[in-house]
Amino acid sequence: MKNIIILLFICLSSLISCQIYPLGTSPGDVPDGAYIKDVNNELDKYVGVWKGNWNGKIIFLDLRKHKAYSPGVRSYYIDRIVGGRKIINSNGVIEIDKISNFNYNSSEFYGIFKSLVNGNWKRLRFYPDNMCGVHATLDITSFETVPVAKMTLHMEYEPNYLDSNCQHYNYVKEHDDWPVNFPKDIVLTKQ
Repeated sequence: MKNIIILLFICLSSLISCQIYPLGTSPGDVPDGAYIKDVNNELDKYVGVWKGNWNGKIIFLDLRKHKAYSPGVRSYYIDRIVGGRKIINSNGVIEIDKISNFNYNSSEFYGIFKSLVNGNWKRLRFYPDNMCGVHATLDITSFETVPVAKMTLHMEYEPNYLDSNCQHYNYVKEHDDWPVNFPKDIVLTKQ
């Protein structure tokens, strides 16, 4: 009987602490252990494999909805988009493949956030590997569903300090750009 009461107490405690709030709720407005959930399926339109062409390369962007844990002073769960990319050059050689062995915990892309540039745009954060901590934002400047789903992305680097120990230091100094292997602008079509 004692074990049943303890088990009942644990179950009730977890139900109370895991309150659900809709996307767009500020994390500062939820209790510890809450879940900011995509209750209206707002993220579903972004989920899937997207394809585009850039400088003779084929780019695939695989976006998935994921329940992520956000630790901190007030820890919570949140539904967000995470993703990886695959780039195939004009000779059919795979230059990057973050899709075949997709890792939810270290994805290159995550979001969706409201853009600070234009309130109607949505935004993804982009963290490419081996770029000395440099990251970028991808603004979704246009999103269509008819006749086929298409989205236009515009990449902007986040302000960042260029460390002289970075493997790309000389390249960045010479080209005033990072060797990220992703276009500044691209239109992707949902596959």
